[in-house]
Amino acid sequence: MSFSRAAFQLERRAIAFYPASCKARRNWVSLPSDRRVCARTFSQSPHPVLSDRFHDVQRSPDKTLTEIHSQVHNALSLLAESSPPRHPLEESRVLYVLDILARSARPRDLALIEKILENFSSLCGPSVTAEVHDHIIRGLLKHGNPQTLLNWLAQMRQKPGKVQPCLRHWHMFFEHCADVGHVGIIKTALSKMAYSGCPPNNRIFKILFKAMFDWGATMQDFLRIFDTIEQYTFWYDEDTANMLHDGFANLNQLKQATQIKKEFDRRFCNRVIKESPRLSEWEEDLELEVERHGLVAALKLCKALEKRGYKVHHRTLSILLRRSHHTSDLEYTKKALNLEASSSHWSIIITNAVRAGDLATALSSYGQFRSTGLPLSAPLVQPLISALCNSASRCNHDEQIDHALELYNDLARAILPSSPNAVFLRGDTGFMRERSTGPDAYMYGTLLRAMGTSADVQKYSEVALSLLAEMEARAIPFQNHTILSSLIVIAMRCSSGVDEALEAYRRLARRPNAPRITTRGYQWILRTLSQLNFGEDGFLPSIWHYFEIVKDMRLSGQAVTPAIYAQLLKRLAQLAPDAPEDMKDRLAACVRRVHDHLTLDPTITPDILLWNQLMDSYQRVGLFAEAYRVWEMLLVSDNFDHASVSIILDACGFANAWPLAQKVYSRLAERSFPFNQGNWDAYVECMCRVGRLNDAVKIICLEMGKVQKEVAPNEDTVRLLLTFATRSNQQDEVLSRIQRYLPVLWERLPPELGEFVIKPTHVAAVS
Repeated sequence: MSFSRAAFQLERRAIAFYPASCKARRNWVSLPSDRRVCARTFSQSPHPVLSDRFHDVQRSPDKTLTEIHSQVHNALSLLAESSPPRHPLEESRVLYVLDILARSARPRDLALIEKILENFSSLCGPSVTAEVHDHIIRGLLKHGNPQTLLNWLAQMRQKPGKVQPCLRHWHMFFEHCADVGHVGIIKTALSKMAYSGCPPNNRIFKILFKAMFDWGATMQDFLRIFDTIEQYTFWYDEDTANMLHDGFANLNQLKQATQIKKEFDRRFCNRVIKESPRLSEWEEDLELEVERHGLVAALKLCKALEKRGYKVHHRTLSILLRRSHHTSDLEYTKKALNLEASSSHWSIIITNAVRAGDLATALSSYGQFRSTGLPLSAPLVQPLISALCNSASRCNHDEQIDHALELYNDLARAILPSSPNAVFLRGDTGFMRERSTGPDAYMYGTLLRAMGTSADVQKYSEVALSLLAEMEARAIPFQNHTILSSLIVIAMRCSSGVDEALEAYRRLARRPNAPRITTRGYQWILRTLSQLNFGEDGFLPSIWHYFEIVKDMRLSGQAVTPAIYAQLLKRLAQLAPDAPEDMKDRLAACVRRVHDHLTLDPTITPDILLWNQLMDSYQRVGLFAEAYRVWEMLLVSDNFDHASVSIILDACGFANAWPLAQKVYSRLAERSFPFNQGNWDAYVECMCRVGRLNDAVKIICLEMGKVQKEVAPNEDTVRLLLTFATRSNQQDEVLSRIQRYLPVLWERLPPELGEFVIKPTHVAAVS
């Protein structure tokens, strides 16, 4: 199938759903703004101990934070130097430091927290546990920004230690939000809590209800929350019903009080706990025991509760498995409770393994599940499909998309379109959302999104058509923004020219009743358009076409973010090194046109990342004067970072503008701006490029790392010097000066550094 024919068929199928240089330059912009590399030199002094001055936080917080950063970096550097490994810090002091850094919660403080967690057991002995995160969460609560804390909780599984947030962590967060009136973020956090593997319980909803009354929620607000709560496990209890009634009654709104209780009873009365009035309390005790002490301890508690009247059932098995991601735990718990596992229990095991980043174990568990003969369901297969598709998008491996399609086909064959899509029973799992047992819109969106990012989109164009036909056969409405964005991207990539690609976008995106494309969807579509390459005539992105879609984005109500401009500028910068000579002027003109659009756009406020990208794009297309003007503007407005400095020094080097590089250096020195490792490397490379190799060696030997120990010269610095020294046959002189002035670094250097032989005699002896 040709590209154009595939694009046409995709459009037709989708529309049917609607009603009518010698060294490559560093990519400074894509790197974090602070690229410190802690390769430090220490004397044989005792272990650094975090001083008691840390307890005097209130007296001088800025000074204390500076000391913490310095001394923690000292301790981390010591880890690499000590042999045998030692624990340079006391655990209590490390926990206290985590609390202080969390209270500050600047980006560099949060980055240092993650660095500490990564090396926690080496620093003080124990491993990272939920109790360690208690200290961080308390500090973030004192900091007072609920979004920062929510981000931390939602990402805990991905942080060093891979600790899953516990119920008590979420309780702390929700109670804080309720106290300070952040009701909106509580609503947002419910889905993140469920996704983290810790579903909301009755206590969370009571906190939410109380906060809504405290901060003036209306009857309609409560009804909308009821819609949300219906997706989760919520057990009816009379106390909650009376709380809602009394809340309105206390406001002298007696009519609303009667209505809210009646509506609450209507929606949730079928969720009454019949086994025992204490069942909810007992099961919450089991949840907390699993989180704090593990599966074995929770099973002991379960046996104790049985003697007090608790009856085990399938929900008990779900509660006990909520932290497990190995089938051995499932088998052990089944045997202990004398219960048979259902598909939903296997789903818990597989989902937890995926969330823990252990896809191999999750796939192995799926294979074991298939041998049991239990029925397949979407909640069991979806986590595996999502993990495979996300991995395929990151690593560009089509084999993982093929594997995800195999899993989809397993489910599609098990639940045919003619079968009724029964609701997945929430009571089995105790905490999963309701969803269909067969393929649904979310699953199709996941698969199509992965196909849109595939290296071989032509291969999947026909598969995408078959998936759309499956959706139609299952009567799944085409009202999913991910599906629409994915189809647009696939159709654009299957087009034979930029005009055809834009027409594909128009036909799909501008149909009546089309789903609303999100900001991320527009960003993906625009990035795809900028990366299309249709040969020599279509080498450059079409600025006109790009900003036509940006206009649609704005008209749809989506905010045009700095990233929309930055990704186009980044693409233009990437094209510069390989651009033919006759294209370079056109490429430079494109960057100027993007800058013009940016200047004339009243709806956007450029951030530092966008200014950095503009400066980098200008210098890469050969417009050094424009790049330097951007730098001057950033300097005057004091709106620059370490990446900005590296970019302008890099530009000075390639433009052979040594006087301006000196000016940049001196003006930053006047401001006492601390260079990081990337800045020093850029400055050294600039000197080398303009023919000042001796000055570069002098800077490395006499200045670099003398004031800031964490930015001392390292192997990369030596390799950079040797790259330029070999061109003038000065490598022996450079190595001699490094051996003389930097003896500690010299001892650490390997005999060979890439293609450079550092210590010939040692190499000869080994051979």
